[in-house]
Amino acid sequence: MILLFGSILSAVLLTLSFPKFGFAFLAPIALAPFFSALLIRKEGTWKGVFFSAYLLALIWHVSSIWWLGYVSCAGMLALSAFLALIFAVFVLLAMYFVRKGFYPVLSLALFFLFYELTISFIFTGFPWLLLGMTLHRNLLLIQTADIFGVHFISFLLAFTSATIAGIACNRRVKSFITLAVVLLLWTLSACYGFYRIRELGSETPIESLRVAMIQLNLPPELKHDESKDEDTLDSYLKATEKAASESDLVIWPETGVPGIYNDYANPAIKVLRRFRTEVKVPLLCGLTWAEKDKQGNIQFFNSAALLDNSAMLPRERYYKKHLVIFGEYVPLERYLPFLKLLTPIPSSYTPGELSHVLNLKTEKGSTLKLGALVCFEDVFPNSAREAVKEGAEILVNITNDGWFFDSPGPYQHAALSSFRAIETRRELLRSSNTGITVLIDRTGREKALLSNDGKSVMVPGELICSACVYSPRETIYAKYGDLGLFVVAFLVFLIGLLFRNPKNVMVK
Repeated sequence: MILLFGSILSAVLLTLSFPKFGFAFLAPIALAPFFSALLIRKEGTWKGVFFSAYLLALIWHVSSIWWLGYVSCAGMLALSAFLALIFAVFVLLAMYFVRKGFYPVLSLALFFLFYELTISFIFTGFPWLLLGMTLHRNLLLIQTADIFGVHFISFLLAFTSATIAGIACNRRVKSFITLAVVLLLWTLSACYGFYRIRELGSETPIESLRVAMIQLNLPPELKHDESKDEDTLDSYLKATEKAASESDLVIWPETGVPGIYNDYANPAIKVLRRFRTEVKVPLLCGLTWAEKDKQGNIQFFNSAALLDNSAMLPRERYYKKHLVIFGEYVPLERYLPFLKLLTPIPSSYTPGELSHVLNLKTEKGSTLKLGALVCFEDVFPNSAREAVKEGAEILVNITNDGWFFDSPGPYQHAALSSFRAIETRRELLRSSNTGITVLIDRTGREKALLSNDGKSVMVPGELICSACVYSPRETIYAKYGDLGLFVVAFLVFLIGLLFRNPKNVMVK
């Protein structure tokens, strides 16, 4: 019964910690009830441990990503069940090491970290409900992401919960030493955050870009209604004409241009010709591009393109590389065509191979390198790292969260996106159809936000802001990725072995 109670309570606390609820103060204690139950019931059956862990993760995920049900309820439930299975397996591994004498607090925190890393990469990855993301507004404590990434913050939060559980179950000196270590790590993180925020704030930008991001809050169904294509483009053009005079660049969100762009029967082309003659600033927009492969088969690419007044065809394009499974492509579609019936997509996109960088020529004669991230590519650190390695000076995410309305989805998406700015120390422009349109600075702070009466989702309008370019810097995380995190994990494992106690006497 105690395992059941602990798992349900932790599931509730975890759900409340994440956006849209956003009670981040609960994150450090969210796992403590479940961890305490595990340690108290250390001699419980493996079946009980697995069931309680699976129940926790299932409740947590269903109550946090239920909005995916707007696209596919069966897909949301299947994904939640799969993630819960992975979580339960890692809890079993943690408890196996505990029963072998491994220091319990470190075992629980370490295997939670391994769980997060696994879901970030397995089957193209779903790094969504990362515990560290809950602190996205606490700038002081998240600046270590430029060294270790967001997973290190997740580890500290899990370590804190495990330490609380350890003290609750075993009030020995070792437990209070662990608490002192936890407090020291958070203090060092805060000190580093204070230093880094102050240092970044003292820098002078070498160039700035005046940007207008257009959010029309269009229903996602319009994407598949060709009869509305001209009306959609007309709406974008009217909003753009209002904002263009104050801007060096206009950004439309993902799939802002309906239809297939280089299909000359596309009525949208007629409207875009007006854009070319009436609006005198470059346009970065989302569109679908078609090309034939070597065998003559037509391939479709979810693209970010840069249009100027010199030609109707974009000179700069980026094709999305990290496609959404069952949202943009169907795995094994050639061999299992019936799987397509489970998705809302008419045809699959092809992953691209072009550089993330779009070169924008400014009126001053300089060239700014914009790192394009399409849709949920902004939740993958490696996509932003790749863009920066290719020379990106400003990151630009174009997305469409219209499918998810005013659910937690758009808030969670934006919170994850902010860590890409910290990890790479590049400002991030984020243009969404209905979600959160925002400019995030290098510390993860919202520098400019499109909102109306305190509401930032499903709000039509134009966000005009200045994105800054600073002297190039390469962060440890941008250069080495999760290598530093693996070093930390290895050291934690060694310390756990050092404190190994074969007897491991605990409350039962």
